[in-house]
Amino acid sequence: MSGDALQLEEPLKEGGIRSVNFFNGRLLASKDLSREQQARRDSDARLGLALGDGVAFGLEAARDLDLDAPLAPVLRVKAGLAINRAGQTLRLGLDTSVALTRRFDAGASAPCDCVFANCQPLGDGTYVAGAGVYVLTIAPAQMSEGRAPTNGLDPGQVRCNTDVTVEGLQFRLLAVSPQRYADLDIGAAQFRNRLAYKCFGLDAREAFVRDPWRSDPSAYGLMDDLRATGTLSSLDVPLALVFWTASGLKFVDLWSVRRRLMAPDAQSAGAFVGRDRRLVEAEAMCAQFQQHLSDLLAASATPASLQIRDHCRYLPPFGMVPLQSAPLRGFGDAAFFSGVPRRPVPGSGQATPFIDARQLGALRMTALGLAPIDVTAQEFIRVYRPSQNAQADAAGQPTQPVLAFASGLTPELAVARFDMARADFSNFASCCGSSSS
Repeated sequence: MSGDALQLEEPLKEGGIRSVNFFNGRLLASKDLSREQQARRDSDARLGLALGDGVAFGLEAARDLDLDAPLAPVLRVKAGLAINRAGQTLRLGLDTSVALTRRFDAGASAPCDCVFANCQPLGDGTYVAGAGVYVLTIAPAQMSEGRAPTNGLDPGQVRCNTDVTVEGLQFRLLAVSPQRYADLDIGAAQFRNRLAYKCFGLDAREAFVRDPWRSDPSAYGLMDDLRATGTLSSLDVPLALVFWTASGLKFVDLWSVRRRLMAPDAQSAGAFVGRDRRLVEAEAMCAQFQQHLSDLLAASATPASLQIRDHCRYLPPFGMVPLQSAPLRGFGDAAFFSGVPRRPVPGSGQATPFIDARQLGALRMTALGLAPIDVTAQEFIRVYRPSQNAQADAAGQPTQPVLAFASGLTPELAVARFDMARADFSNFASCCGSSSS
């Protein structure tokens, strides 16, 4: 046995937290109290690392319609809390407007309006004028505040007599190199969707399907690529993906980069299927789709004729679609999924099957364990109408009719269940499977 091996129950000091030992008669200096503050920070950071990095709550970003201008966009970020990969908590106490342009004095030159001016970034990320894709992040910032009184000394001769040090935060906008999305057409209607799935690391998922024994990457996707190059530091927490052209801000996509708190994964090799990260990303896919869908609904003059395959190559494994029902705006049942195989097949004589709305949560949880849907693969999806929603709509109640869809890999839920629903808002068994009535 090696003499360098640690013995059982032998204390190990390396990496331990060192707190100052206070006792009567000890001579204290300012550095002793600073060491004690650092011990507290180290202890808090360990708790933060255990909880994981990401957004705990709030911090949703959207265009500030009161301050926004075409060439000077402003985002409104809601109050919230995040934890970065260093274990630091970042608390935004109030809803805050964040300008994406910044006036600065570039040395000896005259002041000018500059887009995405470099403001001492934490990593190598820079803010570059012009069209492109950017990541809005929140990161820690430290500043001094006030002056502390001193005892028997000339205040003008006292060094560093700052009253308090404020551990605050800052917003950063980091440019994504165009080479990272050079295979995408930035003018295409599918650009937002396909860029989002670059962030989700779809290539790594597809590689796993082909070779699950050897393909088990711990890092993948656009954000991990940016971290590997130093563009995105461990101190940054991504909040949104921003696409800006010379004509103005095109979209602010939160969930392509935003994640809920994701604790470190104790599993290692052979854990691609089981890692918690897959569930967190599946939830983000669903949220990204719903936000994208809301933006399409708001921007379209005729949403009832919109076909989702024109805007999305990929769909999440579960989603909800609002349907047109005057005076409420929505999408058209037949048009929305046009060109996407679905069950039952439209025009086959079978109506969209009903599902008890109380099953939607179970359907979603089942679907979250599945891969996203590639509409070009021509694999069918399951489409349902929540029976309670349809019943309320038929009764003339002010209800937004909706459809729910899920990956075709989910089990069939539209089965006959006697004494569980009204006969005209349930399904009956037939020789060819369940149908609606």
